Amino acid sequence: MELDLKSGRIAILGTGREGRAAWRYLRSRCPAIELTLIDEQPPDRAITDALTEHDRLYTGPLAEAGLEGFDVLVRSPGISVYRESLRRAVVAGVSVTTPSNLWFAAHRDQRTVCITGTKGKSTTSALLAHVLAACGHAVRLAGNIGKPLLDCDDRDVDWWVIELSSYQLADLEATPTLAVILNLSPEHLDWHGSAEAYRRDKLRLVDLAGDRPVIANAADTVLRELLASRENMLWFNNEDGFRAMGRSLFEGDRELAVTLPAGLPGAHNLSNIAAVLTTAQEMGIAPDSALEAVSTFRPLPHRLQLLGERAGLRFVNDSISSTPVATVAALESFAGEAVTLIVGGLDRGLDWAPYMEAFKTGRPQAVVGVPDSGARIIATLRDAGVCPPQGLHEVPDLAAAVALARRITPGGGVVLLSPGAPSFPRFRDYRDRGRHFAAWSGFDLADADPF
Repeated sequence: MELDLKSGRIAILGTGREGRAAWRYLRSRCPAIELTLIDEQPPDRAITDALTEHDRLYTGPLAEAGLEGFDVLVRSPGISVYRESLRRAVVAGVSVTTPSNLWFAAHRDQRTVCITGTKGKSTTSALLAHVLAACGHAVRLAGNIGKPLLDCDDRDVDWWVIELSSYQLADLEATPTLAVILNLSPEHLDWHGSAEAYRRDKLRLVDLAGDRPVIANAADTVLRELLASRENMLWFNNEDGFRAMGRSLFEGDRELAVTLPAGLPGAHNLSNIAAVLTTAQEMGIAPDSALEAVSTFRPLPHRLQLLGERAGLRFVNDSISSTPVATVAALESFAGEAVTLIVGGLDRGLDWAPYMEAFKTGRPQAVVGVPDSGARIIATLRDAGVCPPQGLHEVPDLAAAVALARRITPGGGVVLLSPGAPSFPRFRDYRDRGRHFAAWSGFDLADADPF
């Protein structure tokens, strides 16, 4: 929706990256407009020091913020659309929009590739943007991956590569030129309220695409079933297209020569490359050119990031991992190696039992659980009969987990942080958790994440 900046009572919900971007965007277009910023936690000084005489700041529960008294609410992604206070505001006639919706409303003529999935969406988005740039296109990479759309320079852009989370998709208003869905498994149930709502919100991207192309993963049985009857589907990981098989990449029956950059291991990354090749080909880029560009890609921090070697051990930072699916994919990336796996974080009640076979197949040499969910994960492993040679362990925090892993991992082995859980409340975010893991492992990640 496009806002009438000359009248109306407007509030921005949340003062994180997206909320600040919305504030800058609205303030730049109408310096004298009255804006209210609402946050349930005290905001950073970076925003409070920048506020003008036309800004009002409220800190406290949404339920007590009087949302019904506004004409428009600009919702940051972290605030669930299912919050009762937002529902009451909508019933009262308040319009709710988002920073993403503001951007799409102002950029209807731009060519966009919108990418989502439970795992791999950041790597795939960054890799596609890299391929496009290497092949001569002016590209902007934005969205959930880091830089808010409203903060991006929109001049002279050929393609926008936009990573979208389920938080952003739930009420998105957009018409993507191309839509990409990598996979679908339960995640963020605390925000969405149910697995069904999460699935519906993710698949909203397909509805938004209309009759335009949708690229999806044929190896994901849920996607294959739900999208089987849709026209204009482009599948990767099927027999005719680009597909990952084990540690090889094929186009139909032809095996492709691919050079994986250091730090981009595992079959799941080959699947991400298959998605990129399928998308790039639809955009007119030859597979050989795309593959050549892939070899020069610099992997993103905190995503199976090889920090280096200390005392004969390799330390791998996969702090972005917040689901069991992601942890299993990380284990598969180091199949056959002596891996001490560190798991645990915010406990959202996810059931790890369906993933026990993968633990038996990829058998780590030890598993170390950290609060809050670590104890429950360890208990699930014990109940399933998973018995690593160096044992199952519970420790009080991540520092203790790293210290223990150093002692019990054999020479030549891997210490892998792939927690399968969010970082809160012990760390600000996955980046903060990854930097602490690096520091306790003996590495400096001060310049880690460019996003």
